[in-house]
Amino acid sequence: MALMSAIERFRCWAQYMRDLPGPFGTASKADIRAAVDAVDQWVEDNQTTYNLALPLAFRNAATPTQKALLLCYVVMRRVGRLRSEEDG
Repeated sequence: MALMSAIERFRCWAQYMRDLPGPFGTASKADIRAAVDAVDQWVEDNQTTYNLALPLAFRNAATPTQKALLLCYVVMRRVGRLRSEEDG
């Protein structure tokens, strides 16, 4: 998966700002935008490491989109932003 475009990064930042409660302490909107850019670059730089961490059978069978969604689901669950039907 490629880096997000400038528009995609802007939209990600804007949605993040809407979804999360503030205030963000001393971080400015520009600081948060820079963080979005940094995370996007980190994902780009670490794709190979992430892929190698996956079990071989899943790694070989899953598409890049499926692998990316798995990471999103795990992180969202860890921070309490993803509920499942089994949660009741």
